[in-house]
Amino acid sequence: MKKSDIILITILAVVSIIAYILMRQFLNSTNAEDGTAIVLYKDNPVLEIYLIDGSFNIIDEDKVVSIDEDNFTYVVTGVNGDVVIEYKDNRVRVIEEISPKHICRIQGWSSSPLTPITCLPNNVVIIIEADKGDDDPDDITG
Repeated sequence: MKKSDIILITILAVVSIIAYILMRQFLNSTNAEDGTAIVLYKDNPVLEIYLIDGSFNIIDEDKVVSIDEDNFTYVVTGVNGDVVIEYKDNRVRVIEEISPKHICRIQGWSSSPLTPITCLPNNVVIIIEADKGDDDPDDITG
């Protein structure tokens, strides 16, 4: 390798590391700690989990199997079986599910609208909606 090749590779590595760090900072700054985790089954909402305190609202009682209020775990029905969702510290994750590669369990914690938890083999998706705050118009929209 030539000296110019080594310099180019070094510059690309440094730029990549800086871009990665900035992206992680951006994702961490978009957490919706007072938002709502909406659990969808086949694009229909079945359960809402409020990230501020772990309280919940059952929308479709047929798809919500059980709720353990002491451990903050919620069990919803998926195509392949039950999907167990855990709430802790203003965020949610899937801790148990039946799917070929367990991708939704591997995705880990989420409290950001930019990182939904997707469990497609079970047709279950968890999206985070940020709290809209008050409905007062701002200076721009009047």
